[in-house]
Amino acid sequence: MRVLIVDDHELVRRGIRAFLGSHSHWEVCGEAVNGVDALAKAQELNPDIVVMDISMPEMNGLEATRRLRTQQAKTEVLILSQHSSAEMARQALQAGARGYVVKGSVGRDLLNALQKVSRHELFFDPVVIGGNTEPAASLQEIASRSAILEQALRESEELFRSTFELAPIGVAHLDPQGNFIRVNRKLAEILGYTSEELLQLNYQHVTHPADLAAETQEISRLLHGKSQEESTERRFIGKNGGSVWVMRTASAVTDTNTRLKHIIFIVEDITERKKAELDRFRLAAIVESSDDGIISKNLDGVINSWNVGAERIFGYTAQEAVGHHITLIIPPELHPEETGILKRLRAGERIEHFETTRVTKSGRRVQVSLTISPMRDSRGRIIGASKIARDITERKRVETALQESEQRLRGAFTQSYAYMLLLSLDGTILEVNQAALDAAGKTRQQVIGTKLWDPWWGNLPHELAKLKKHITLAAQGEAVREECQYQMHDGTLRFALRTINPVKNDQGKVVLLVASGLDITEQKELRESLENRVRARTADLERKNVEIQMQSDVVRELSARLLQSQDEERRRIARELHDSAGQILTALQINLVSTEPYYPSLPEDVSRSIKESLELVNQLSREVRTLSYLLHPPLLDESGLPSAIEWYVEGFATRSGIGTQLEISRELGRLPRDMETTIFRIVQECLTNIHRHSGSPSAYICVERDSREVRVEVRDRGRGINPRKGSPSKTRPGVGLRGMQERVHQFGGVLTIQSDSSGTTVTASLPLPENAGSRSESIEAAPVQ
Repeated sequence: MRVLIVDDHELVRRGIRAFLGSHSHWEVCGEAVNGVDALAKAQELNPDIVVMDISMPEMNGLEATRRLRTQQAKTEVLILSQHSSAEMARQALQAGARGYVVKGSVGRDLLNALQKVSRHELFFDPVVIGGNTEPAASLQEIASRSAILEQALRESEELFRSTFELAPIGVAHLDPQGNFIRVNRKLAEILGYTSEELLQLNYQHVTHPADLAAETQEISRLLHGKSQEESTERRFIGKNGGSVWVMRTASAVTDTNTRLKHIIFIVEDITERKKAELDRFRLAAIVESSDDGIISKNLDGVINSWNVGAERIFGYTAQEAVGHHITLIIPPELHPEETGILKRLRAGERIEHFETTRVTKSGRRVQVSLTISPMRDSRGRIIGASKIARDITERKRVETALQESEQRLRGAFTQSYAYMLLLSLDGTILEVNQAALDAAGKTRQQVIGTKLWDPWWGNLPHELAKLKKHITLAAQGEAVREECQYQMHDGTLRFALRTINPVKNDQGKVVLLVASGLDITEQKELRESLENRVRARTADLERKNVEIQMQSDVVRELSARLLQSQDEERRRIARELHDSAGQILTALQINLVSTEPYYPSLPEDVSRSIKESLELVNQLSREVRTLSYLLHPPLLDESGLPSAIEWYVEGFATRSGIGTQLEISRELGRLPRDMETTIFRIVQECLTNIHRHSGSPSAYICVERDSREVRVEVRDRGRGINPRKGSPSKTRPGVGLRGMQERVHQFGGVLTIQSDSSGTTVTASLPLPENAGSRSESIEAAPVQ
């Protein structure tokens, strides 16, 4: 029987070839390094059986099996994989495989599996089906429906082909000369060309001249086999001549002889992100250059940021202030004032021009004017406050001095430099001080006996009418105070604060009027100037506050990207464990198994050592496989979210002894890869917390989907989350819960946590994107990373 071996690791292929070479019934007719290569070799060599790995680059073994069974129905497929889960075996059978063997069982089961598959009979590794030598009932049921499934797979093949074209990022294939040989719509959209136009170009035509040398150097490394992947930020040139910032990843694809076949270009448009970074840097420069103190704090009053203006006013550096409570600069007797401010902020109130006292690092007290605005997240929730503090110590000192001066002027008629006059009830001048005489440019004899309005208001008709009216009111017992214009002896018009007060006798009858005038021309001009500056400054600070809020949104976005990078790193590490340690252990196990026929001729201690080594290799292989699964289950990429969660829950229940009930909506189907990863991590984090902290004997998981959203609920019957001290109505999330909140936030979803002494319920609602498919639609699984 002719056998084609398909595995991306040479050690595994070589070990299987050597193992089968000792049995004349089996002829290895060829080898393939991935799914794409397997399809080509199978068509060329027409083998009886294909021994196929699952986790391979370019095309995984499940997809290759589906296409091979459509392409060559008489060729049987035997899956040989690291994965030992029953779910993966079911997926293999659905894809059209006739048998399934775990790599750790090669020496025991491979020959038996090949014999059964060659007779078109099913064979499944006892490790997969729980020790039984025959497949489980569910596997037989899937086999009976294989013809229907194969037809469905053929119908869905067109959908898989469209993945390249509908990818949300730019994708292209380049030949070894750097010419575009295949591009998708998104890349054409990013660069402003049509797909046909791009196929006439080389990557150098679309690379910015300033980046061309570096780009050419990286592509050269790929062409000469010095690198398998190059990823960096680049500037491309669009058809309209404008620059486009992109995150470009280039990967080399080689044939079995390590010769370059083509280069995969993956291009993500990051122009807007670059603009946001520039705006963030510009905003930070504005905040740091402000003369006013700009401080942000959370709703508990803890300082989050502290600019140079705050350092100048209060004397603390940013390192000394950030992380401390805002009461660091508040006098002890004013601490209740801060409590009231935080209460108003939580209610969404904005506090403008609030004058108060603060204390510096040296203990000096300063007068400040505060403008405090609530800070909101992207969903409108108040998460803190932005505070602008202006030092008004000098201004308050000036205002106090002016008030004291005015009081002294009123009490010192003869010594005052204000205009002071005593009047009869009809406005006749009875007495006048020197300041008033100087302003009129007259002597006392010339003024006494005249009416109050003659020296200063005789030529101002609009002021004259008001003055006569006010004298009448004062004669009736009413004090009158107003700003007015008056005329100096040289004709100059000035402003004064004029007061007319009635003086009453013991019977309450008005017998005298006291008129005073304080020249306020300079003060009025200064006040108007200060008010204009304050209004302009306030408008500027309000604009800066909006920019700070925008910066906060950018930071949240970066946090979401960090979580995504963490998932990608787990996927990469899991792939490394599978591709390196796992495959080497498999090859070592094959080599050790091949020595079994020589046991009788070896010394007993040598054969015993070989057997113990084989057992240690098997144990280590299982542990590496388990660690790889926990980092990133291959089922999540190969078969989708339902299979991955079912596998994880089954393993969790076995390891922890916690009874776990799982309900998954039949309409769930495949979701975008990032959303599937997020939901899996939420379930994983919740079950980990239940096991470590809750003391619950059971757990319940429900994943359901409707036309608008996916809803995940995990609950237990444990002791609950301890309430934060001082806030019994609220729970304080830990690092894991905050990570879940960030994951849900990046999809615009909502995470709620309800906890009391009877247990905890975590609920996540993630809105589906507009282009999300229905249950009958699926997304082509990516290779296990």
